[in-house]
Amino acid sequence: MHRFSRTLVALAFGVLGALSVNSGFAQDASPVAQPEGVPEGCTVVADGLMNPRYVALADDGTLYITEAGNGGDEVVTSVEGEESEEAGPPPTRGNSGRLTAVSPDGEQTVVADGLPSYSEGVGPAGIALGDGVVWISVGGAAVAAGIEPLENENSILQVDVATGEVTQVAELGSFEEENNPDGTDVNPNLYGMDLGADGQLYVNDAGGNTVFKVDPASGEFSLLGIVPSPALPEGQAPEAEASPIADEEQSGPPQPVPTGLHVGADGNVYLVTLGAFIPGASTVFIAQADGSFVQVATGLSVGVGVTLGPDGALYVSQLASLESQLPGPGNVVRLGADGSVETVVDGISFPHGITFNAEGDLFVIANSTSFGPPASEPNGQLLRCDGIAPV
Repeated sequence: MHRFSRTLVALAFGVLGALSVNSGFAQDASPVAQPEGVPEGCTVVADGLMNPRYVALADDGTLYITEAGNGGDEVVTSVEGEESEEAGPPPTRGNSGRLTAVSPDGEQTVVADGLPSYSEGVGPAGIALGDGVVWISVGGAAVAAGIEPLENENSILQVDVATGEVTQVAELGSFEEENNPDGTDVNPNLYGMDLGADGQLYVNDAGGNTVFKVDPASGEFSLLGIVPSPALPEGQAPEAEASPIADEEQSGPPQPVPTGLHVGADGNVYLVTLGAFIPGASTVFIAQADGSFVQVATGLSVGVGVTLGPDGALYVSQLASLESQLPGPGNVVRLGADGSVETVVDGISFPHGITFNAEGDLFVIANSTSFGPPASEPNGQLLRCDGIAPV
């Protein structure tokens, strides 16, 4: 199984073993009661999402959400032809990934479906908006398993929002296969993405530890840079075993695993790293045109989303808390210019992508990591938390 996916599975079962989160509404609650599993000050904007990843807000108020899906009918086998040895049902793949839209009046519709998906939560991830189109980055797990990729796996796709037509812009997975820029294991998995003021798409390869620059008009792309390994907290051992849910097969320095990416109004390309699931090893960088990276903040844990708020502050979503052996719910934090970290929304079940409207209301993906067969009931959500970044 894909290294990143395997660790997500471990995290999911760890959290589910530590607490029981019901994302539905309380049966006996009054009409004004807060839904169970939804933090105070937040409301549910969309639900029934299948492993949702990132969210983008269009000028007309429409919200677009990528859903990694929950696999399909094909059982994923190793290069030797044997099923993966994970506990529970074997991983599958198929075309359950999709792009969903939520209109300003709350109507939820699927814009495009039939996109590549692996049941460990790998599929459509990053998102960027254009004129009448949405670009999405689709991850993959085929290379790590030694099998043939699905059509449009590890590719940038363009979706016409009016028709739902899907067009491949660029395929990036083969670049990692052929070049392996970071010199570690070869397992491309495209993740966070955004559109720059220069009209170029910037996308993370979470499995390859790289950032690419893609021309959405021509499909031409280039390697922007290799993301540095995380700066570990003082006294923390560099081995992966430092994580309470570490991947036992990994050895040596932990890999950064870039996840969320955001091009700010200030022109900077911000990205956050997962930090190999080691507490305090998640880092925010600014990618430079020369391929280098400037560290903005560290000491975070399991960072998956990053964005600038309308107040000019930087915000990061942390997938889970790693303060004990069993991980707990995640949160969204505000990073101060003085290096301070302030929790602005706490107790979110598997938060992921984040964005703001002009009024400073936060939109955050919740219940982003839920594994099971395709018939499982999707429970992913999009929450709106009001007044988080007042302007």
